[in-house]
Amino acid sequence: MEHLFALVAFVTLVYCLFSAKLGQFAITMPMFFLVFGCALAFSGAVFEGEDATVFHSLAEITLALLLFADATGLHGDTVRKIQARTARMLLIGLPLAIVFGALINLAILPDLPLWSAFLLAALLAPTDAALGQSIQTNERIPQALRDAMNAESGLNDGLALPFVIFFAGLAASHSEGGESSRLMVLVASQVGIGAAVGFVLGALAGKTRNYIMANQLMDHGLTKVSALLVVAFVYFAAEHAGGNSFVAVFVAGVAYTNFSNSPVTHARNFLEGDGQLFAMISFLFIGMAFVPDAIKSLTAGGLLVIALSLLVVRPLAIYLSLLTTKTTKNERFFYGWFGPRGLATALFAVFVTQDFDNIPGIDTILAIAFTTVFVSAMVHGVTAKFATQLFKLDRMD
Repeated sequence: MEHLFALVAFVTLVYCLFSAKLGQFAITMPMFFLVFGCALAFSGAVFEGEDATVFHSLAEITLALLLFADATGLHGDTVRKIQARTARMLLIGLPLAIVFGALINLAILPDLPLWSAFLLAALLAPTDAALGQSIQTNERIPQALRDAMNAESGLNDGLALPFVIFFAGLAASHSEGGESSRLMVLVASQVGIGAAVGFVLGALAGKTRNYIMANQLMDHGLTKVSALLVVAFVYFAAEHAGGNSFVAVFVAGVAYTNFSNSPVTHARNFLEGDGQLFAMISFLFIGMAFVPDAIKSLTAGGLLVIALSLLVVRPLAIYLSLLTTKTTKNERFFYGWFGPRGLATALFAVFVTQDFDNIPGIDTILAIAFTTVFVSAMVHGVTAKFATQLFKLDRMD
């Protein structure tokens, strides 16, 4: 197994060294590591036993960091400054995408039960700015468009999580027959306990940070480390209390940033900087452990669901949500198209399989979810390089 870890380390190093050059050819980080993971899988390399457990744990850590970092962007002042277009994409576009997606799932996959169809739609709703990262660095695209897209993709992961948990609970409870009410009570209690633990510990961490910073008690070099430890403490405390750890981490991030007297950016800075290693390994693991089997088991109906999800569901939902804002038709198409599915979709899917038993149609749901991440990484990664030409954004002020 050591030779496999050595190969992964070497290829990751090569990518880091030549990442700028690869970016010129529209090869993004998610594309590279998903393909690398698939190549390893098709070559016969697999992680088994303790190694697979390590990578599952790494995926959970990455999701927890992602949710916490997203939540720290929900400071009261920041929320008040969020442009109307971003707010409408989150509060109107996201629910519309879930409803439209569920209707399409039910129409194309009639054997999929109602709540399983909604679960699949919720898994495909969150977006990942990392898959279209070249958009953020493309100065030909107006700054306002880039800021709004970045804000939306940064916040919708956490907002989609309650939908995922709710629909997963409903889907699992209906498969349990008489146990349905008991299971839904359990899910509700886990969410409630997780939210309570997250709020209390996040607020306490924010207040403690104020005291520490005011009295200059901490080495500034350990700021990022302290944020990671807050996430770890909240995650395991919620688990010990019987709550949902991911809900706890997201709520803790909101409380932490709102109870802090100064801006909290270190969590997001870590995730977008040093923490990229977590994302790289997570995409590698997704490509290696899930994508090959997902592609093999994908049906024609599943492929059609993926196509409509990328080409119709989100574009239509976002277009409708922005109708009364000061956006042009091209801008609405731009926002609708660049909603790539990435880590949140894949890691939420992993989380659902671990925390909920007997969800009807779970194999179909997973096949579509993981294949969507792979397809989205390819098409959105390539088209991001040509965004200004496709949507004529370079001619706007």
